[in-house]
Amino acid sequence: MIEFGQIPEIRQHEFQGLFGVAVAEINPPAGMYSRTWGYSEHDIADGIHRPLRASCLAISDLSEKVNLTLLALDLMAWLSREDEEGIRLPLEEEFNLAPGSLITHLSHSHGAPFTDPLLADAPGGHLIQDYREQILKTCRQLLSEALENKRACVLSWGIGRCGLAFNRDLTLPETGEAVVGINPSIPSDDTLLVGRITEQSGVHVASLVHYAAHPTSLGGMNRLISPDYVGAMRELVERDTNGAPCIFLHGADGELAPRRCYEESTEAADQNGRELGYAALSTLTSLMPSGKKMVFDRKIESGATLGLWKYEEELPDRRIGMITETVELELGDLPTIDAFKKLVEAKSGFEKERAQRGLALREKLGESSTYDFPIYAWKLGKTIMVGAPIEFYNEFQIFLRRQFPENLILVLDICNGFLNYLPRQEEFTRNTYQVKIALFAPESEEKVRTKVVYLINKLLNMN
Repeated sequence: MIEFGQIPEIRQHEFQGLFGVAVAEINPPAGMYSRTWGYSEHDIADGIHRPLRASCLAISDLSEKVNLTLLALDLMAWLSREDEEGIRLPLEEEFNLAPGSLITHLSHSHGAPFTDPLLADAPGGHLIQDYREQILKTCRQLLSEALENKRACVLSWGIGRCGLAFNRDLTLPETGEAVVGINPSIPSDDTLLVGRITEQSGVHVASLVHYAAHPTSLGGMNRLISPDYVGAMRELVERDTNGAPCIFLHGADGELAPRRCYEESTEAADQNGRELGYAALSTLTSLMPSGKKMVFDRKIESGATLGLWKYEEELPDRRIGMITETVELELGDLPTIDAFKKLVEAKSGFEKERAQRGLALREKLGESSTYDFPIYAWKLGKTIMVGAPIEFYNEFQIFLRRQFPENLILVLDICNGFLNYLPRQEEFTRNTYQVKIALFAPESEEKVRTKVVYLINKLLNMN
């Protein structure tokens, strides 16, 4: 039984620092190559469903000794090393950003086009280079704007729930074949984390929505450029927060997909987005005013003896930190670069598409049998963000939250590059899509777990 003096207080995770936000559209030009599905019957989109967006979030402590910048982009994936580094490295150099302090983070919308220069010979591929220059120019403008408009704010986090995500590793009972389709028999994590950035005056500056579900509402028959469910979610949240920009953070969703997926109609993306958007708004509504906590006040006699609570001041955490380190991973049993090139020449249709993606990824790794896998970890108060150029399984995120129950853990997929999936070792007993295209040996996920736990502990002991 809890005695009177032991009644717990109600707190929310908060970080106080300097924040700058800037957003802009990054729609591709009409006629550009936009094929991202192997079974699509078109190479060029007919139009735009909802605009693609680039969002920049600049964060620093009040003394600006530590500076972090997140660039969230509505793009599908980086195929080659040149694809990603051609955007990020010029920005790091121009703005004098330390390695790891700038993270490019993709929403992974499968309705957004590839941007790889190597696709120049594809139908409409001649427009890709101009599009890349447009993206880089926009990102440069966003960084300048976000860095210039930084002001003192508090980032408050709420923990909500959303049932949009389903497991997507389905085994067909008649054949035992593993397909990428929602599997209602396996529970999926429904955790939704929503951040609210507010000025000291209470003005709502921006919202952050962190959720894990592949943006694959739309499949290969969709003929429109789309941010998938992210677009409708964003519009809904911004509508009810006086236009404050909403930034989507793509969580660990290697085995998760939305309820409606691979559809032709954009209504699937809009419905999925509304579901996530209303859940995000519900979570935002649950937040206390920034810089506050709730404490038990007193009892009062009525028809029953009532317990009254009240707000009290609570200074937000101001600790900030960053660590970037690598872990050496063994590569899996992969074809050589030359073998992939021969496959590209010999195949057609979806098989050629798979071979081209495999070649681009193999060339990133080189011919070595190991790869120095980068991990990015940020600390904002008691909130920890972990990112890597991979698609983590959701169980990885759940594991970290169990390891660090006093902290708020956000895992971000596809950060500063793209290297497919990182399946758990036990997944390699099944012939799933993720396992088929995984680049690293089965024990790699466990090595990354161990390294991330070490890095988080190291971050928590800083300052």
